[in-house]
Amino acid sequence: MKTRLMTLVVMMAVSISSFSVMAQNAQDAPAQRRAKQRPTPEQMMDRHVKMMEKKLVMDDATAAKFTPLYKEYLQAMKDCRPAECVKAKKAEMTDAEIEQAIQNRFDARQKMLDVQKKYFKKFNELLNAKQLEMVFQQPCMGGKMKPGMQNHKMMRHGDRPGCMERPDCGKCPMQDK
Repeated sequence: MKTRLMTLVVMMAVSISSFSVMAQNAQDAPAQRRAKQRPTPEQMMDRHVKMMEKKLVMDDATAAKFTPLYKEYLQAMKDCRPAECVKAKKAEMTDAEIEQAIQNRFDARQKMLDVQKKYFKKFNELLNAKQLEMVFQQPCMGGKMKPGMQNHKMMRHGDRPGCMERPDCGKCPMQDK
């Protein structure tokens, strides 16, 4: 009887101590997530380039020519974004500010189209038609797409209807998290 009681007491002590250790680990988990560094834009671009190379299934010689050209293309597309960040509240904006924001988005889209046309000619020398389609079908620096959302993801946050912000300003109400 005493051995059973002693065994029961030891088991309860072990279980209580293990619960406290698990609770402490659960409290430390958010701090560990915060401490984890986000990748730099250069690292993100390198990942995107590697993913595209893998998707296009190229030989080494073509990949060596494609990589710097694709990085240049991604940078050019990134540079097409509007330079200034506009207020998030449309109600506080004047009519002139709203019109200017719309004009800035039109200009950015035109720049993006010009860049795509320019690089289409360069990529056309390296890639076949199916590979070209994959390059220009992918959103620049974007993530996974849901089925049927290809056209939606091609627009940047600042280009979406109702959004007066640049995607990287942090204030965009339409920004995916």
